[in-house]
Amino acid sequence: MSRGLKIALILIAIMLFCCCVAGLGTTLLGTRLVGRAFITNPERVQTVGSQIADYDVPSGYEEMFAMNMMGIKMVAMGPASPTPAFMVIMLMQFPPGMDASRGEMERQIEQALARQIGLGSADMTSVGQEEAFIKGEPVNLTVREGVTDRDEHLRQVTGLFDGKEGPVVLMISGDVTTWDQEMVDEFIASIR
Repeated sequence: MSRGLKIALILIAIMLFCCCVAGLGTTLLGTRLVGRAFITNPERVQTVGSQIADYDVPSGYEEMFAMNMMGIKMVAMGPASPTPAFMVIMLMQFPPGMDASRGEMERQIEQALARQIGLGSADMTSVGQEEAFIKGEPVNLTVREGVTDRDEHLRQVTGLFDGKEGPVVLMISGDVTTWDQEMVDEFIASIR
């Protein structure tokens, strides 16, 4: 083996080692940052929620967790005593001027919901539109239904409105058979 080839192989090995170390470091740092981004302390969760919008937590519900990372804020609410078929309310605020479509925003909130509370993914199909008023402005709500990979029948209502510091996606998900439309309507009416 020539001296030049040996040097080239040593350089390639050093570069590969550095890439592996950098990749491992990035992975560990990313995991640590994402882990810190999710908040479960009740006072801090409430603070993040109040930065998104003012609202009344439905009776029997509580703010379960929040996220605050790179200008994206999210809060999730669910029953204080969850049952197998419960409903979850999520608000996710994006920074002003963020160039993301409503579909992309909804996809991100669905992923966060599945990751944090273990709802399986579902192939959701639009079954209708409704109009609601949030903060005095008309908001189109999309109603979807689908079946999860665990054979659970879900309903989901999503809408986009202007929050305190940017666009907010409202997403309410729950089992079709235990869907509480009265609670949904009261929560939406409470957003101010």
